[in-house]
Amino acid sequence: MLIIIPLVYLPAAASCSSYSITCTSQINCLSGSNVEIGTVEEEYSGDVEIVTNIQPSDVLVLEPYAFPIGLTFVELVHSPGAPTATIRTTKPLDADQMKESGGTLYYSIACTNSGVKNYRTLDLIDINDNAPVFEKKEYTISISEITPVNSDVLKVLAVDADFSPEFSRVTYSIQPPAPAEFQLRSDGTIRLISRLNYNIASVYSFTIEAADVGNLKDTASVVINIEDFDNLNPYFDHSLYQASILENEVGELTVGPDAIKAQDGDTGINEPVVYSITAVNPAKYLTNFEINPNSGVISVRTALDREEIETITIQIQAEQQDDSTKAASSIVFLTVEDVNDNPPEFDQSEYATVIPENSPNGMLVLQATVTDLDQGGFVGTLRLVPDTVPFSISPDGSIRVKTSAELDRETISSFAFEIEAKDTPPANFTATASVNITLSDENDNSPEFGQTTYEGEVPIDQTVGMLVVKVEATDPDEGPNGQVTYSIDFGNYEDYFSIDENTGSITLTKTIPLQPNRILQFLLYVTAKDGGAVSRSSSTLVDIKAPGESHPQFIDKPYHGRVEEEQEPGAEIVKVSFLSVAPIVSVTLTVETEADKFSIDQVTGMLSTKVKLDYETQKNYTVQVSLTDGTNLDEALIYVEVLDINDNSPVFDPIPSSIEIPEDAAIGDNVTTVSATDADSGLNGEVRYSLEGSAGIFSVNPDTGLITVAAKLDRETQDTYSFRAVAQDQGRPTLSGEASLVVTITDVNDNAPIFTKQQYETFIKENATIGTDVTSVSATDKDEGLNAVVSYYITKQEPPSSPEIFTINATSGSISLAQELDYSKVKRYTLEVEGRDHGSPSLTGTAVVVVWVEDVNDTPLHFLHRTYHGKVEEEQEPGVEIVEVSFLSVSPIVSVTLTVETEADKFSIDQVTGMLSTKVKLDYETQKNYTVQVSLTDGTNRDEALVYVEVLDINDNSPVFDPIPSSIEIPEDAAIGDNVTTVLATDADSGLNGEVRYSLEGSAGMFSVNPDTGLITVAAKLDRETQDKYSFRAVAQDQGRPTLSGEASLVVTITDVNDNAPIFTKQQYETFIKENATIGTDVTSVSATDKDEGLNAVVLYYITKQEPPSSPEIFTINATSGSISLAQELDYSKVKRYTLEVEGRDHGSPSLTGTAVVEVWVEDVNNNPPKFSQDLYNVAVYENIDPGSALVSLEVTDEDEGGFSKGFFLLTSDIFSINAQGVVHLRNNASLDRETKDNYLIQVVAVDQPVDGLSSTAQVNITVLDINDNNPQFIDLQNPLEIPEDFMGEVYRIDVTDADIGPNGEVTVFTMSHIDLFSITRERFLTVIGELDRETKDLYELFIMAKDNGEPSRNNVTTMTIIVTDVNDNDPVFTEEIYSTRVLAKEVKKGDLVLVVTATDRDIGNNSLISYRFSSGSDLVDLHPETGAITWTRDLTEITEDMELDLTVLAEDHGVPSRNGTAKVLIEIRANSLSEELSFENSTYSLKVKENEPVGTEVGVVTAISGSQTVQVDYKLTSNSDLFSIDKSGTIRTLQSLDKEELEWYIFKVEATDSRTPPTTAVTTVMVQVEDVNEPPVFDVKTYRTEILSVAPFKYPVVTLKATDPDVGDTEELQFSLQGSSSLLAVESSTGLVYVLDLTEMGGQVITAQVRATDKQGLYDTAQLQVNVKPSSTEDIVIIALNQPIHSVEQKIQETQSSLQKVLGWTVNILSLRSESGSEMRSLLKETTSKTYISFVATDKDGVTVHAKDVHEKLKSERELVKAELEKVFGSGLVVEELVGGSGGSAESDEAVIITLGVLLGLSMVGLIVLVVVGVIRFRKMKDGEDSDKESFNIGKKALSVTFTNEEVFISSSSQEDGESYSSSRKVSDTSEKGITTVAAF
Repeated sequence: MLIIIPLVYLPAAASCSSYSITCTSQINCLSGSNVEIGTVEEEYSGDVEIVTNIQPSDVLVLEPYAFPIGLTFVELVHSPGAPTATIRTTKPLDADQMKESGGTLYYSIACTNSGVKNYRTLDLIDINDNAPVFEKKEYTISISEITPVNSDVLKVLAVDADFSPEFSRVTYSIQPPAPAEFQLRSDGTIRLISRLNYNIASVYSFTIEAADVGNLKDTASVVINIEDFDNLNPYFDHSLYQASILENEVGELTVGPDAIKAQDGDTGINEPVVYSITAVNPAKYLTNFEINPNSGVISVRTALDREEIETITIQIQAEQQDDSTKAASSIVFLTVEDVNDNPPEFDQSEYATVIPENSPNGMLVLQATVTDLDQGGFVGTLRLVPDTVPFSISPDGSIRVKTSAELDRETISSFAFEIEAKDTPPANFTATASVNITLSDENDNSPEFGQTTYEGEVPIDQTVGMLVVKVEATDPDEGPNGQVTYSIDFGNYEDYFSIDENTGSITLTKTIPLQPNRILQFLLYVTAKDGGAVSRSSSTLVDIKAPGESHPQFIDKPYHGRVEEEQEPGAEIVKVSFLSVAPIVSVTLTVETEADKFSIDQVTGMLSTKVKLDYETQKNYTVQVSLTDGTNLDEALIYVEVLDINDNSPVFDPIPSSIEIPEDAAIGDNVTTVSATDADSGLNGEVRYSLEGSAGIFSVNPDTGLITVAAKLDRETQDTYSFRAVAQDQGRPTLSGEASLVVTITDVNDNAPIFTKQQYETFIKENATIGTDVTSVSATDKDEGLNAVVSYYITKQEPPSSPEIFTINATSGSISLAQELDYSKVKRYTLEVEGRDHGSPSLTGTAVVVVWVEDVNDTPLHFLHRTYHGKVEEEQEPGVEIVEVSFLSVSPIVSVTLTVETEADKFSIDQVTGMLSTKVKLDYETQKNYTVQVSLTDGTNRDEALVYVEVLDINDNSPVFDPIPSSIEIPEDAAIGDNVTTVLATDADSGLNGEVRYSLEGSAGMFSVNPDTGLITVAAKLDRETQDKYSFRAVAQDQGRPTLSGEASLVVTITDVNDNAPIFTKQQYETFIKENATIGTDVTSVSATDKDEGLNAVVLYYITKQEPPSSPEIFTINATSGSISLAQELDYSKVKRYTLEVEGRDHGSPSLTGTAVVEVWVEDVNNNPPKFSQDLYNVAVYENIDPGSALVSLEVTDEDEGGFSKGFFLLTSDIFSINAQGVVHLRNNASLDRETKDNYLIQVVAVDQPVDGLSSTAQVNITVLDINDNNPQFIDLQNPLEIPEDFMGEVYRIDVTDADIGPNGEVTVFTMSHIDLFSITRERFLTVIGELDRETKDLYELFIMAKDNGEPSRNNVTTMTIIVTDVNDNDPVFTEEIYSTRVLAKEVKKGDLVLVVTATDRDIGNNSLISYRFSSGSDLVDLHPETGAITWTRDLTEITEDMELDLTVLAEDHGVPSRNGTAKVLIEIRANSLSEELSFENSTYSLKVKENEPVGTEVGVVTAISGSQTVQVDYKLTSNSDLFSIDKSGTIRTLQSLDKEELEWYIFKVEATDSRTPPTTAVTTVMVQVEDVNEPPVFDVKTYRTEILSVAPFKYPVVTLKATDPDVGDTEELQFSLQGSSSLLAVESSTGLVYVLDLTEMGGQVITAQVRATDKQGLYDTAQLQVNVKPSSTEDIVIIALNQPIHSVEQKIQETQSSLQKVLGWTVNILSLRSESGSEMRSLLKETTSKTYISFVATDKDGVTVHAKDVHEKLKSERELVKAELEKVFGSGLVVEELVGGSGGSAESDEAVIITLGVLLGLSMVGLIVLVVVGVIRFRKMKDGEDSDKESFNIGKKALSVTFTNEEVFISSSSQEDGESYSSSRKVSDTSEKGITTVAAF
């Protein structure tokens, strides 16, 4: 801009050489003056000049001088006629606004009367008060990625408004993180300093900073978008793809690792690519493939044959669609897979076999074989059709039994099905074969009775021979296996009955003496037995009753019952028990009184209601009932109590329809109160309140119904809440009522207005007129109503002005122009706008509005920029436009001229547009840059600018390769990545035009090249034998546009490496030679070839190994020809076959070898004895192996021809045998026992032929290994064990032992119960792992198992009682949180009781003892530390005003450390009077009293408050006055001892009456709970007497103890025990069943024992047990000994019994087995001893026991027959010994424990026969005869494992297959033959 300043030259009338505060000068209105006032810092305000010498006639005004802006800062203050005037500032001076005047303030004082002017200047000193300001907040530009380095990309500009150059100088920088590619120069130019790559970064965004010398700053953002340039070739995702396809298949290939994909390397352009197949190897398959040019999907057009070709290499290429020179290549390796096209085939079309029914699971039935002609044979699945048959098939074709249970001939006799063989999918070839399996019959069904129990009756008019009952059993087996005969096994006491063995009819054989008023019961056990070789039998119970005369009578008198009111008719009340002989003689029960309300069941005696009863009408009934049989009559009374029920629901009082509460309501503020009433009384009428659906926002006081705010409210989140108030009574079951509430949240002004933007920005022309709309702002308020109405205000304008430049519409927020704008003065305004709501108090929000003033041109002629930049490519024809030079003028009104001042021979400029163009072709290589000066003039004004022209290079040179060797060699074992050669090409161009990238064409993917360096490397595995030479091209391509490229041919020769070993024509050669062949005889010849070439392929032959070896070697080989000949003599007896390993070695380095095997067979002359493979065989077998098991196979060879095929073995042993194959077996009648003998050394002889055979000998050493046959045992287990409740960790070590060794003896102990609290560590420490709480549970019964590591494992279970001891872990808890009372001060006397506080502690002992004290108290009261009684410390007569004591009382227990709890005590002291109303302190009192307490026990205290101590209060009970009393103090006491079991709750009312006139009354409800006191159990009888035979077996029931516990529900938890340990009897602790351990020696004696019933708290009762052990009339037990192991005899008990019965002609019942050592028989444990003792009794056909003497005589007479029959069972060599006198035949027999048939019940029911007598005695003698036969004899019960302690026998279920045997030493006193000796059982 050109500024013209008028200059006036006047002499100075006055001057201020220095400037203090103001300058004084004289004015000259005649000639004028020119005064330099001085200097002052900007921002100055105040007086500038004092003007003097003013004449009265002078009229002064301020006028502009040079720069009018000066008058905006100063004003003239002058009063007319005054001699002086003052020039002062109107606003702070600002040098920055006076840039045009050079920072000088110009003004003139004009004398209007003379027209003379006085000029003044004031120089301002600039201060740094302005920060630089960028002209834009964001700069954005797009540039190409090929923009040359050092190119200027963008220029930014920040202007500092300060005047002085020092303060207005701006420094530019890039804020971290700064991009490395760009540099910000000092003039604001952003320059590119390194190459760009679009693929690496497509956009750069960074922040720039402008700062002045004072570090005042501004920032702006720069965004540079990079435009992609097409300079990269396409690329494949993978250089190698793999694919496979089935032979005979066409279609698309599926390739991996991903689908074929190539894309343009220039990702921003991403030009489409076109796919093609360039080569296929082998080439003849090229036509078999095609590729989709767009997708790259390869398809097989013509199917392939895998047998012809297995792999194919496909070379593919992707070319850029717009430039075929840009391409990429990749390789696809294709594998052709085989197809299954042959069906499977069975070796037979039909299979048939016969198997026994019940064959075990897994048994092999038959073997089917399947073949398949395809490669790999049959690969598929086998299945049975249908698959429901009870057989399975394995993948190998073996058919086995799958479900043995379905192999039942009686259900189905044969199975026909098919086997299907199916190829593995996708092939669907199948083959089938038929199978027929027939089942043969086994005697696997026992006779089955039609009924489980038969009943019969003997009438009073009984006759001998009458039919009592008939039993019938069927057997589904066929033949003799299904023929059934019957017998009475036992129970036929005194021979009253007999049975027909064929029909099953039971008849009476003699008259039964009947007993009056009793039904005699006879339990006969009848057996049905089939005729199988090994017969089977089953038994049934026949219950025969013989009733006597009947006299019915009631058992108890009277009876008591309860029933709730309102029950439907038929409600059961109480069962009336009575005695009668019904149903044999019918009886009648009759309700004699209240018959309209009650009825009684004729069978059960249950009294029931006939109508609904009403508690309010009648509470008790006395019902008389009678019992008669028509002749006899009995009567009894029943007392029926009617119980109240909860039958009224609470009902709410009316609730307002709408409730409002402000949203700023505090938590705890009241909302409303709900009230409900319940017509019931007591707990049934006591109402508690709760809320439903309030989302936790509101809560209700459960007692008062007061609803309060529970959470912070916010109307803007939710303005209405709908929920329900629930009132619930405390009855059982509870009843409830509901009421709906709607709470509306009213608004509070709690949200300030929020503008839609925090900053608004707008632009306005500087010439806009006043009133022009600038912009509009808007704010919203979340509140409602006036709280949401927003008004708008401008609170601040920067820079400020007066008047303000802008105004705002308070309602709409529209901002408009209020004053004129001047761009030259202010370019930007910042307004702070405030939005205020109309709430009270008002809330505000703010926003910023930035108004940019746009310039309107009014400056003189000039260029718009001082410099311009342009670019032009070289070699362009003249006239190419470069850059438009912009300028400002008033053309065409005033014409202007543009001139090129420099380089005018090369450039010209357009006079109108200002476009700079070329005049000649430019050459980049000659000159790259030009600086062109241009000028602009209108004839008066002139301006100049510079244009920087950059000449751009174009791509006009192709890359040229340096020379490449004509041939390149590389070994075939070169690794992938090894260097081959480097190619180098150069390009004369520069930049991208000269940048070269390399690629290969035609290398088939075998080689790759680094695109930048030209280094060629191996890309795939080389193999000279496959291809020995590769010819391909290297391509060098520049990155120009269009690209130019050059090519060079390369030939790479693959040199041989010795990587192929020689391969023999056969892998195994076989030949024969006579053993007498001469040395040098040709044996055979071998040959090998090598795929390598040269010396690597020359093969020499060597024999590397001879088996068997010899020195010297037997054979030699010609190294060149491979001919093998004989080198030594042969001997067939020494070697029959030689195996030679022949090696072919090539001449490579290192040498490679191939091998073959030559088998040379020597033909024999027979002359050698047999030979064992070992002289000594060592064998280890387990002791439990089955008889007949194979132990070891002895290998014998014979060097003669034919070997040992005609040989045999000799072995002499009673235990072992050997078969013709040399397999040593355990004999069928023998067994092993490690404990008896753990090692055998036997000798075996091998003879090669029967006649004149040669022989040799070997020894066999047999070691017997242990099996797991001992249970773990607990040692000295501490019981019970005490543990503190807060303890965690190891408590106690549990010691166990196991007699076994190794893993069988390694024992793990763990707990089977309460595993969340207790565990046992590996070291067997009982450990507490969970939290114990004595208050929850103080006693635990742990079931602990000790389990060994044997297979299968064995275990033992015991119990341990854990007593949890107390720890002080509970705080004392007061009965109430707040205690309150009210007293009249004048009535208070020192020592009077105020109230009593009470706290309880759940702990026990000292931990529950509580002391009381005040933690915050008063000197008016005192607290007793033990009773909690609060008393007055003085009289209160002096108190004249009401007051309240707020006390805190603390209850502290005596634990270490102690724990405490607190409660509030509020005492209201009234000065004048209390309320006159009489009321109880509580509406309901819940009290407790222990049962069985003496009469007069205090139950509790009720208190009624009269409001005055002068008023007396009396109490009385309205009910239950026969059980309780109450005195004047309100103390309630018992009048009777109460029993919880009779009634637990007593509910009654107490009425209080005061002494006023008239008196007032109050009523409260008292609920008394009778607490249980542990009472000892009581046996039903004090002495149990019973009889039993001495031959009763182990575990046989003797009697069931019965006891009851008066405590409710505790009878089931009683534990029974025998006092002391016993070897004779034991008791089941939970059931009270006393059973037999061993009574064999106790015949004729009476066993007495004391039995105990103990409850869970340790209280007990005792009773006496007397068992009369009845002997047989003679010594009936017979013992024989067999030389057999005990387990063998055990397995054949049935056969042994049958054999003895067959010889003796009597029924034989085996009682026990024991070994010679005295050890008991253990089920399934294989213990071998040399002798087993069998104890048995014999009974004749009538069930009478045969005398032992008779049995012995018959055994002697039939000795040989006995042995012969038993040898059929046990084999030859059996020795039978007969023992006389019942002795076991050994010294230890007296100590042996007889294990009876309780263990053997699973094997035979026959063993129960001998128990008949015991059964009869038991059923006749025992009052409670309900035990079934199955329970009595353990039929169908699980095996039991027994652990004995000194107190009881604990019995638990065991998962073992075998039960734990019991062994104990018996101590029995001497017994005379005739006398009866009483023996204590402990």
